[in-house]
Amino acid sequence: MNEQSVLVTGAAGFIGRHVARACLDVGYRVTTVDLTTPPPDLCRDTTVHISSFDDPAILHAVEEGRFTAVVHLGAISSTVEDNWQALEQTNIAGPAALAERCGRSGTRFVYASSSSVYGEIAERRPLPETALGSSACSGPLNSYARSKALFDTHMATRFDADGGPGWAGLRFTNVFGTGEQHKKSMASIIGQLLRATARQEPLTVFADTLEACRDYVPVATVAQTCVLMADPAAPSGIYNLGSGHAVSFAELLRWCSDFAQTPLNVRLVPNPHIGRYQYWTCADMSALDTSLPTRPRPGPDELRLAAHELYLHFKNTNDRS
Repeated sequence: MNEQSVLVTGAAGFIGRHVARACLDVGYRVTTVDLTTPPPDLCRDTTVHISSFDDPAILHAVEEGRFTAVVHLGAISSTVEDNWQALEQTNIAGPAALAERCGRSGTRFVYASSSSVYGEIAERRPLPETALGSSACSGPLNSYARSKALFDTHMATRFDADGGPGWAGLRFTNVFGTGEQHKKSMASIIGQLLRATARQEPLTVFADTLEACRDYVPVATVAQTCVLMADPAAPSGIYNLGSGHAVSFAELLRWCSDFAQTPLNVRLVPNPHIGRYQYWTCADMSALDTSLPTRPRPGPDELRLAAHELYLHFKNTNDRS
């Protein structure tokens, strides 16, 4: 794999920096692009471009076939963003231009979608990719989710899943790990709770969500899966990428109390996002299991261990990042 190269967009972001490092670890030559500077280790080990992923120079390099694969993680990721013009350009039109150049040059294209596309789930059971558009879920509840769903539709209708080096869209669930504190209120809720616990601060939870459940997935699992999907021999299509396990907020609070070995100061506040809030997320992972049989599969014990490791990271580091 030494002669192969990958372009990682959004590499200064939370997931992007982990994916770029995972690509380096398996021997890819990595080029990163983001509007801000990536972490120092990536500046040292990769070719860095401080620009937009749809910069003409980047698109030209992709069209010339300079990369084996493009892993596209650059996006507006805020679930409360309502500027549709900005969302349409950054989450639909820009990625479409990048995918088009990949198609012309035979470059593998992997991109981040989101489990938010499913919206409200009719029954509390793991949801397969085919559920979108059916009575099993409501579909997008906010503009961000709508932009992700529209781009999924664009990819599925524009490109033949069986031809060329192909493409893959990965519908991430709730990704957590180190390096996301710059996202502030958009950081994963599990990360926010663990950080507050480590700092002995009050934990704030919406009053109507104690029995709400989320499918949490460690960022290392996501990064390793992106590396596997960057292989031109990997299958094409849209896939869920979570753990396949639903964890309630009440259970998260028990984890936090166990890790801290002390009672918690929990504040229950009104939910300001009623009508736009997902009370259940759990990914049916059957399609990805079949397509990538060697992919990492964290179970409930591994999820709790990853949460404990993140708690210890917050507790033992000065920057608490």
